[in-house]
Amino acid sequence: MSFDVIIRNGEVIDGTGSPKSAKDIGIKGDAIAAVGDLSGAQAGRMIDASGQVVTPGFIDMHDHFDQTVLLYPKAQSALAQGITTAVTGQCGFSPAPLDKHYTACFWEWNWWDRVQPRKYYQEAVGDLDKVKTAAREVDGLDVNWATFGEWLNRVEEAKPGLNIVPLVGHGTVRTAVIGSDYRRTATSDEIALMKRYVEQAMDEGAGGISNGMDYAPNAYSSVEESCEVIAAAVRKGGFFSSHWRRTGLREGFGNAGLIQGIKEAIDIAKKTGARLEVAHLSPGYLVSPNPTPKLAACAAEETLALLDEALKDGVDLSFDVIPSHLSGGVIHTRHIAAALTPWLKEAGSLEQFGRNLTAPDLRQEISDYVMSGKWYGLNPILQPGWAGTIVVGDTGAAEFAGKSIADIARSTGRHPLDALMDVISKDPHATRAEPSGGTDEVKRIFFKHPLAMVGIDTFLVDHTAGSKVPPYYLPNPNTFSGMARFVKLYALGLLGLEEGIRRVTGFPAERLGLKDRGVIAEGKKADLVVFRPEAVVDKSTSEEPRQYPEGFSWVFVNGQAAMEDGRLTLSGNGRVLRR
Repeated sequence: MSFDVIIRNGEVIDGTGSPKSAKDIGIKGDAIAAVGDLSGAQAGRMIDASGQVVTPGFIDMHDHFDQTVLLYPKAQSALAQGITTAVTGQCGFSPAPLDKHYTACFWEWNWWDRVQPRKYYQEAVGDLDKVKTAAREVDGLDVNWATFGEWLNRVEEAKPGLNIVPLVGHGTVRTAVIGSDYRRTATSDEIALMKRYVEQAMDEGAGGISNGMDYAPNAYSSVEESCEVIAAAVRKGGFFSSHWRRTGLREGFGNAGLIQGIKEAIDIAKKTGARLEVAHLSPGYLVSPNPTPKLAACAAEETLALLDEALKDGVDLSFDVIPSHLSGGVIHTRHIAAALTPWLKEAGSLEQFGRNLTAPDLRQEISDYVMSGKWYGLNPILQPGWAGTIVVGDTGAAEFAGKSIADIARSTGRHPLDALMDVISKDPHATRAEPSGGTDEVKRIFFKHPLAMVGIDTFLVDHTAGSKVPPYYLPNPNTFSGMARFVKLYALGLLGLEEGIRRVTGFPAERLGLKDRGVIAEGKKADLVVFRPEAVVDKSTSEEPRQYPEGFSWVFVNGQAAMEDGRLTLSGNGRVLRR
């Protein structure tokens, strides 16, 4: 018997949770043609996997790869950590449908101020013609699609490096219908048009729908609107991924939903009959000012109790978790100065901001704004412990290195906000280090639950990605190493390797209805990862997140090698997995 590729001598973890076993794998075309003893078989390529495990390709249940796949179609940041399939279109954001307006999703960092300039909080919706001009001039991106199907065609033409399960975003649909006048309740006619957009997206290949209740314009949706629009996707066989109303709009004092936000998502699932994916689960209770490990664990357990109760009530649900307890979200800032982003943007550079902070009246202006609660990131009521979370990393001011802003304030007798401005003024290039100590117990509690999966919640990029304008955003550390962290801390260290691998392969494939992926068996698509679990290292840090992990040797996407002996091949063999 002859194959295109045989992977020999590896320990196969098949994605079902069964114990690993020594087997060979034969690949023909895009599929697994045989699993077992292939010692007598021939192949165009033989790969020796001695000392390594061979698993199905990892499935990322929650990310925003669709937002940047046309900029980074080779999918370097995902493939380097074993991700071969991604569920995109999350948090209410998708690249389509488009009409006359566009919904920003944070990756437009280099040019969004050309479209909607703001000092304090980003305006989420902008004129589509302005977006097309800015995207083309700055990123070389031609936004030449309108319908969901046209966008999927663009992705296929780009030959993506991994497989994409696309969702349509409720927020994006709302923008297509209401435009910039979104801070209100939609009319019945507008809801009807939203439903038609969703039905068209489903017919063109969307796997379901997402919402993002902490983000404009989706945050302004009524429960009635949410139920009707989401039901339109459900009737077409789609599932519902919910970024539940956790913080509310992240402006000023916000309007936190917390556990009520999870209840809202569950209630929508009950009313629509949706299969529910609770996105990037975190505790639904706020413990202030800073929870002890026991209090944090209690909040996590009570959150899971609500999900378990919904399961008993017949709701078909699962959830995903971001692997890092130190970092989450799509973007990251490494400079201390980014804590005061409005005034950094106004200065135009780190150096000028440092100089500006020698002015007492500017310091007073900043202090008045922050202490009034208007700046969400340092809101003294919502974020009373913020000074303890900002730790100075690399700096030319040696007296600050390794200390938190809270430490500096205590040692100097200064208010934490004054201490923050002192650091920036003395070294505007000072970076943030990861806080010492802390515990990942909340993540461990969540991952122990049998319905937990992994969502790294990031964009698709390469090691050069980053904004060139203040506050100089970088990809979040999970972008490069979220799955590596899960393997190291939770697959190896908590669940056991076989069960841990099932959580990122067979289980998500089952939830998504991907019958030909997620497990290693004859006839399944050849999405495979070869790696040494004990050698996996998450190298991303707060100061430099753009570092690929170690320990991964081979990655196959639809039968073609996307990584060979630890080197990315940029083969572009992924597919859009239309419903």
